[in-house]
Amino acid sequence: MKKIWSCKIGEVDASKVPQDGDGPMREAVEAAYKELTGEDCHFNFSGWGAELDEGERHVVNFKSDGTPR
Repeated sequence: MKKIWSCKIGEVDASKVPQDGDGPMREAVEAAYKELTGEDCHFNFSGWGAELDEGERHVVNFKSDGTPR
């Protein structure tokens, strides 16, 4: 069985992300992947263009009891 790890991290104002800001994040994840698995990753789809889906946005905005954060 193969596994793929997924992550969304944020949220920051776009003006705070420097030009070429993908590189440091991508390199850090790839280094952690290799440290954990002992292998180089075969692919890395990452970047600053992700969005949260409705369920993820709800988790960010509300506590488990439904009150706003």
